[in-house]
Amino acid sequence: MIEIMWWNRLVNSVRFIEDICDSLFDNKSVQLVFEGDIPWKETMLDTLEQHLSEKTDSRKFEVIDASKIIKPPGEYLMDKYCSSDERKKYWPTTHGSREYFLAQNDVTVLNNRYVCITGISSGNIEKWVSSVGEYISNCSQDKDHGIFILIIEQSTTLSSKYLNLFKYRNYVSDYDCMMLCLTVISSLPCSRSQKMYICEVASNIADNRVEYAGLLAQAGLELIEDPFDTAQTVYIENGIECSDLKENIKRAVWEAQIKLVFPKLENFRAGIIRKYDHKLIRYLPIKSSNNDIIKKPSDLEIGQLYYIVNNNRADKIIDSSEYEMLKKMKNARNTLAHWEPLSYEQLIALELM
Repeated sequence: MIEIMWWNRLVNSVRFIEDICDSLFDNKSVQLVFEGDIPWKETMLDTLEQHLSEKTDSRKFEVIDASKIIKPPGEYLMDKYCSSDERKKYWPTTHGSREYFLAQNDVTVLNNRYVCITGISSGNIEKWVSSVGEYISNCSQDKDHGIFILIIEQSTTLSSKYLNLFKYRNYVSDYDCMMLCLTVISSLPCSRSQKMYICEVASNIADNRVEYAGLLAQAGLELIEDPFDTAQTVYIENGIECSDLKENIKRAVWEAQIKLVFPKLENFRAGIIRKYDHKLIRYLPIKSSNNDIIKKPSDLEIGQLYYIVNNNRADKIIDSSEYEMLKKMKNARNTLAHWEPLSYEQLIALELM
């Protein structure tokens, strides 16, 4: 499954989990900041719990959704982790804050918990970071106490000296989205260039959202043979909404071709020039459309190269098969230069894929 692959096999997402666990094993509470959606959130939590359980069986891992909590964090935590008898002992004038009371309480079950708080967004981040920070600041470091994992979603950082900070974006980048796609299609029976093209198209359509990119990459060759129908089917089957999908796919395919196909067009141009440099020099200098004087064959663009060869067909500057390929390559380059992608059939015919 793609989500298992992401959180258990991809280097940087795995490193993110491992660094968090190292901090937790050191009895440090943490703050995990995701400025966007969390990819496969439930799988991430399961993976985190599994890593923690492999090292200790004395602490229970517990997940709490802060978005469903109405009470202030300190009150909620005391109600949840203190027995009714213990709660009766609490007096504000004597004990101060509930966070302080919890921190000083030796019998609360909070002391043997990893408490993972999800659903923290910009609207409730300050009160949770403040409350947990106050709790930790009053805990005796030589005694067991609750260890918190605050998961901040779709928000920026609110730092606290009591929480070790882990920013997802400092670990995971667009590169990792590509690596996921490559891993997904690693066993696909096709060429390396086709695999790279599938991954570029999938990543571009998904705008590097790994959940979507992985699903698109799974479609394999179908994605690059018929990008629109394939992507539309994948999105519909997985309940993914996307406005302007057709234009988005057109842009995504074009960008993939500019990155992977355009350099091959340039390599073809450069190869012809190197091979026939001694012949082409006879027809120079020429003036470009910008009125620049081109004196060297290496400075010829593919359109100018075709112009010279075509206008001097009788001189047979290049052989007939190369001439036909030059014509096709020139047309392909013009297509890309006008913000239009080439069809998969064109790419195969030109041996660009």
